[in-house]
Amino acid sequence: MRHGCLLLTTLALALLDGCADSPQKAEGPWGAPNDGFQAMLLSPRATVTLGEPIELQVRIRNLVGEHRSFPSAGDLTLKVMRGDADVADDMDYVNLAPEAIPLAPGQERVFPLKKYPTGDAAAPIGKQRGLYRFSGRLGKLALPPIEIRVE
Repeated sequence: MRHGCLLLTTLALALLDGCADSPQKAEGPWGAPNDGFQAMLLSPRATVTLGEPIELQVRIRNLVGEHRSFPSAGDLTLKVMRGDADVADDMDYVNLAPEAIPLAPGQERVFPLKKYPTGDAAAPIGKQRGLYRFSGRLGKLALPPIEIRVE
């Protein structure tokens, strides 16, 4: 019996050790519903090293009890803050998919938005180390803040 407990403990520690090296993602809260949809910002990494890009994604979900299609393209407006200072307002037209995005009731889909370079004099946003806060709108959907640290 003790051998089985030791084996399980060793396996659990090995799994935890493997998770410690995996990057932690950043995820904002869901925005206010609009026309039966909700959206949030997220990033595969909550911390990036200066010189690595900040990757942003958007998650969209269908809140109503019927199949709906979300427009595949729309205006994206992002506000970027570093501490209490405005760093940039980025406006873009994004194309999430080739055509309208069908979503079943309660279904969620994640789409890449942008990659912002960091650590470069030409980088429009992440020139310095610090905590960056992104928020904005995708069409009529609010994108509440998400925080990403550049080290």
